[in-house]
Amino acid sequence: ARTLGATLVIGFGGGSALDGAKAIAALATNPGEIYDYLEVIGRGKPLANPALPILAVPTTAGTGSEVTRNAVIFAPAERVKVSLRSPHMLPRLALVDPELTYSLPPAITATTGMDALTQLIEPFVSCRANPLTDGICRAGLRHAVGGLRRAFAAGDDVAARRDMAFASLSGGLALANAGLGAVHGFAGPFGGMYEAPHGAICAALLPAVYAANV
Repeated sequence: ARTLGATLVIGFGGGSALDGAKAIAALATNPGEIYDYLEVIGRGKPLANPALPILAVPTTAGTGSEVTRNAVIFAPAERVKVSLRSPHMLPRLALVDPELTYSLPPAITATTGMDALTQLIEPFVSCRANPLTDGICRAGLRHAVGGLRRAFAAGDDVAARRDMAFASLSGGLALANAGLGAVHGFAGPFGGMYEAPHGAICAALLPAVYAANV
């Protein structure tokens, strides 16, 4: 991106693709390497310059990365997932089209859907929750509870796919404004240590953490 003098970055795909696009957009306009800006394992410096404009087009219903200000990066040497974070990384435009998720296989529908569900529950019981995020979570949860099983059972269920696209978007908006919790706090290290889908890790941790938070 630096070499070509890119003026726009388009992220098209699942959460990893969108986060990759956001990180590229940030590093294209800022000097140094990614470890200068990473949390936990890096130097955690703030971005000095705005990122390139980002167009985010999710093809899964899970992370809500199209409306968040961070990019989750896997660091193999440290065996952990950590964030590159800045208000500059919020995409300029998010195109959320449920039709792009119709071909998702059941297993990925399930794991990404559990991430979306977790990202609606954790902000709802967060100490940073507020009436606006509560409203977003309530609406998103209704769609997730109604749509996740149906989308898993029948990938061509248009209404279920629409429900999950809305739930994922709502989860991104909620976590961006109320934060997450210990499910995602543990999921970062676990995701770096074990070859398990992020949403499956969240699903395994959610019942116990949710009960503690409530």
